[in-house]
Amino acid sequence: MWWKKVSNNETQKEDINALVLELSNLQSYAEALRQQIELSSTAIMELTISKSSLEEIKRRGGNAEVLVPIGAGNFIRASIKDVNSVIVNIGANVSIEKGIDVAISDIEEKIKKVQSQMENLRSQYIQVVSRIEELQVKINELSEKK
Repeated sequence: MWWKKVSNNETQKEDINALVLELSNLQSYAEALRQQIELSSTAIMELTISKSSLEEIKRRGGNAEVLVPIGAGNFIRASIKDVNSVIVNIGANVSIEKGIDVAISDIEEKIKKVQSQMENLRSQYIQVVSRIEELQVKINELSEKK
């Protein structure tokens, strides 16, 4: 019966190796999800600031004075000539002019979309972390049986 014991040991080692491989893959995936969540959070923050800025410009009307970045941490004061329209990037270095209310509405939609994506990512992250914890327990149990 000594061959069964060797066989069980080898099977146990193979099981541990498979679990360790899965654990490693899930840890990498969890890190990628965490980074995507962080990027989504940053995007929401930038969109919220943009929306607030447009709302403030709209509220002030033609009396809006802004600081315009000119590079290297330097700014100039400027007055806004047209507070009724905004130049909006629509992708691939293409920009179009939109009314300020439409631009604000578009930003609100983008915020909702990114928030929804971020909630999906968080849900996936929670599931992956849960599986990682399960695998760690299994690996520890199998390692102790050696």
